[in-house]
Amino acid sequence: MTARTNARHGFRNSSRRPHQRVTHRLPKKLPLIRLRHGQAIWLLTELGYRGAASKDTFYEYIKSLRKLGIPFGRAKFVTKHGGRRLAGYSYCHLMELAIALSLRVYHVVPDSVLREIIRYRSRLYRFYRKAYKQRRSGPGAPIAIIRHRQKPVEFRGLFLDLNIDFSGGDLVHFGPPRLLSSAEALRGFSASIVSASPFLPTSLSLLSERLITLALRVPDIHSGPLGRLEANAGG
Repeated sequence: MTARTNARHGFRNSSRRPHQRVTHRLPKKLPLIRLRHGQAIWLLTELGYRGAASKDTFYEYIKSLRKLGIPFGRAKFVTKHGGRRLAGYSYCHLMELAIALSLRVYHVVPDSVLREIIRYRSRLYRFYRKAYKQRRSGPGAPIAIIRHRQKPVEFRGLFLDLNIDFSGGDLVHFGPPRLLSSAEALRGFSASIVSASPFLPTSLSLLSERLITLALRVPDIHSGPLGRLEANAGG
């Protein structure tokens, strides 16, 4: 969701700014990511999705999304002996959560949006992987925007267009999602200035870079309130 949309819905930004700097020393291939619940909460907080909510409130909201199928669907976290096991968050799980949280309307994600994300899950998973792989190549190759007497601005990566629209807080249109090249996204941004569209394409490649950067340095969370809550999060 864009800053324009956030302002329209009265969101409050977190005092912690999402990471703007991304190292260029990221792995060439998408690394295997498997985070525990507390680590996933930490990562989403660092990305700025917790906003002004307390740790406990944000934790409970993510837990409620899990009950609605985001990001694990109907997966059951039990061992072969019937005991509970902790959920493991993969790259695609974390990307799905990030996309869902960016679509909050009046501080919650409408159930209608969650259903559509689940409906298009297979397609979106392909998009998430491609966004990382082609963040600087192919359709995501950098485009230099030349401005008179100013340094060129680099525009790169793949963008996600969910073809989404709300009216009065209700979902009126969603999908099918499209993955845009940097050139297509740039044309879309230009057109949105004329149409005043509140939902602009999301920079999926940039989100993937931020997410992987954080996932590769996530702390080993075992103690404290998040660690205690994590022990009960296997359902």
